[in-house]
Amino acid sequence: MPDARTSARTRTASALALVGALLLAGCTGGGGDDGGTGGAGAQAEQPAQDGSTDPGTAAVADQVMAEQKIATPHSSDAAPGGEVTATLRAVEVADGTMTVRWALRWDDEESPADAGASWYDMSLEPVTTVTDRAGLKAYKPFCTEGAWQADTDDATQAGIAQIKCRESMLVSPLEKHAFNFPNHGTIEVSAVLPAPEGEPATVDVLPAEGLPLFTDATVTYVDGAAE
Repeated sequence: MPDARTSARTRTASALALVGALLLAGCTGGGGDDGGTGGAGAQAEQPAQDGSTDPGTAAVADQVMAEQKIATPHSSDAAPGGEVTATLRAVEVADGTMTVRWALRWDDEESPADAGASWYDMSLEPVTTVTDRAGLKAYKPFCTEGAWQADTDDATQAGIAQIKCRESMLVSPLEKHAFNFPNHGTIEVSAVLPAPEGEPATVDVLPAEGLPLFTDATVTYVDGAAE
């Protein structure tokens, strides 16, 4: 039988094929541009809700819209083991922007209690991608430099622009090499993207490249523009 990592790779390929077929909308440091590539994922399992949970809003940090647990992604035997839990908290739209709020928890019983693991250690890229399947569009975070898809035919310059965009995108915490996720600790993460066109009621959310995909996430329009 396939192990958890093999299953995750299979789900990754399926989601990549879906997002790659869509028109992607991103942002440059000087304004919006279409561009970017998709990520990986699996369909989210919806947890039972109780009176303390309000899916689709982010008024409190402990809200849960959906949650998934997988073996810690890694590219070498030296990378951290254990498992990670990705929790989708909310997708909010207000004033022309869309904010995705989610959390990541790393648990490894074989590592010291005070150990830490970075995005890089876990082979994750903190690029949040939101896909509107009905509208055939996907969105990536705003960035202050570069572009997800630069307006140039020069492959080298386009690659540099994308690297700059990744380094300056509005994702917190972003520091790929400096920030460490603590063992047995939950870290809140957020990303700011362009508001989706057409005010879709639900979207698919890839919190970070290398994590599972959350499907049919409820969009909350904070300014009351849509429901």
